[in-house]
Amino acid sequence: MINNQIKPDYSTDVASFVKNGCVIALAVNTNKTNFNYCNADTTVKSAERPNSHQNHILRTRAEKQGLKSYKPVASCRSCGTADRSVKSNICLECDRRRARAKTEMSAKNLEAIGHYLLSKDKSVKFTSGSKKYVLKVEVA
Repeated sequence: MINNQIKPDYSTDVASFVKNGCVIALAVNTNKTNFNYCNADTTVKSAERPNSHQNHILRTRAEKQGLKSYKPVASCRSCGTADRSVKSNICLECDRRRARAKTEMSAKNLEAIGHYLLSKDKSVKFTSGSKKYVLKVEVA
């Protein structure tokens, strides 16, 4: 059995609505969609990182295995090294270079070295340029 429902006639209600001074206007579409247009900057950045999704897979796999480094799909563009840190995802050689460039001996570090040499009763001989030096701790 087919059940046909007939919509009620609202003509009398509409007539009284208009009679009371109200205006019937065309409907306005408020459900507009903003399209995500191609952002040129994002495209350029993606092109700089080829196969980054594959690197992510390799990195998470190495992390699950408990490794500290992994070999990415492509080697580093600046130094050519093919190892990256699992923790920071930074090329290991570039990271070492940065650390060496900004490492300066503070007074605290020098004091720690002095305590170590004093406790071991050792001196360290090293060469800088063509001159030889001895680093030792003495009572002042």
